[in-house]
Amino acid sequence: MNGMLEYAIESSICLTLLWIFHEIALKRDTRHSRNRYFLLGSMIFSVIVPLMNIEISASGAILPPDGLVFLLLPETVVTPGRSPESAALLSAILPWIYPAGLLVSAGLMLTGTVRLVRMIRSGRGNGNIIRLHTGSRTCYSALGHIFISSSVADDDAGRMINHEMKHIRLGHHSDLFIAGLITALQWFNPAAYLMRRSLLAVHEYEADNECITGGEDPGSYRDLLLASVFRSNAPLFSNPFSKRSLLKNRIIMMTKKRTGSSASLKLILALPLALMLVFIFSCNSGSDARNETAALTKAASVAEPASDVAQAETSDEIFTVVDQMPVFRNDTTYNELRQWMVQNMKYPAEAASKGIQGKVIVQFVIDEQGNVKDPKVIRSVDPLLDQAALELVSGCPQWTPGRQNDKIVKVSFTLPISFALN
Repeated sequence: MNGMLEYAIESSICLTLLWIFHEIALKRDTRHSRNRYFLLGSMIFSVIVPLMNIEISASGAILPPDGLVFLLLPETVVTPGRSPESAALLSAILPWIYPAGLLVSAGLMLTGTVRLVRMIRSGRGNGNIIRLHTGSRTCYSALGHIFISSSVADDDAGRMINHEMKHIRLGHHSDLFIAGLITALQWFNPAAYLMRRSLLAVHEYEADNECITGGEDPGSYRDLLLASVFRSNAPLFSNPFSKRSLLKNRIIMMTKKRTGSSASLKLILALPLALMLVFIFSCNSGSDARNETAALTKAASVAEPASDVAQAETSDEIFTVVDQMPVFRNDTTYNELRQWMVQNMKYPAEAASKGIQGKVIVQFVIDEQGNVKDPKVIRSVDPLLDQAALELVSGCPQWTPGRQNDKIVKVSFTLPISFALN
């Protein structure tokens, strides 16, 4: 469950930064096709990058073997006002919040799709044009079909349908399906919804430009948009003919001077950002693990025949990553560790009264017997909090020790403990 949450967080960071780049560098340009492909590419990029695993061979450690997130998880948050029972309950509930939101988002997406499919199957129209028997001036395209109210006058209906045909010809309905999937995966990320809104705006700019280039009078076309905007009502995955939140920008784009092709050179500025995201979330240093494995193999080859535990005890080598990492109470997600810590940690009363808070990072070793050894503070906040963190880690129950090449070995861990007064 934690792996799913970590992936969602990394993916949302990628999407958010790329959307910010679009808003700053590209949004005001009239290169609509370029902006559309950038937004689509950003969505796909944000999904793929956290799944990639690029190994970098280097003499020194560039990234920790498990990536950036390993430095942040598992993290325990200690507050003075929370009872151990409520803290343990919260720790147990948190891992399920993301998949619950994902299921709700996917359900809404499926419901909207089923609704549109039913309307298509039950609608009577001409080809892919579905007539809606409503009193409001509604017109939108979705799933390759056009939905329009029968109350719209024939002249206006023809112009609206022409606009929606541009959406279908350009394949905008496929874009919205991709954006819907991204929004479901990142239901907690405001940037996902803003990215979808930006994509909808680019769709309208493209369709408007096609209509005006095809002979529409800009003035009467603008009046048609104004006449329809307040009564439009479109479902999910649709391109509405006129939407109030986009109307002002659409009119501005119709009258704006076309941006020169040299403006596309701004995309070059996105390359460092993309490379940085790949480096952070996809690159791992493979040299350290290989060197450790080689050292262990060499030590084992010269050792006297003995049991696994006996051989491990003769070695002082401490690993940071092994084939089988130590686990606490047989839980590879380390949720059990967090629950034990929130149940046994108390916020120092003196630190709370002085308003002292912050994140203490403790490093310790799990030895061959599974005991916690040599805890030390590698990031200090205050002696009161440091001491509380060390006492907590020192009293941790026995773990299942780690193994490398089927030999029991010592493994080092780094554990953040956040003391928060809020």
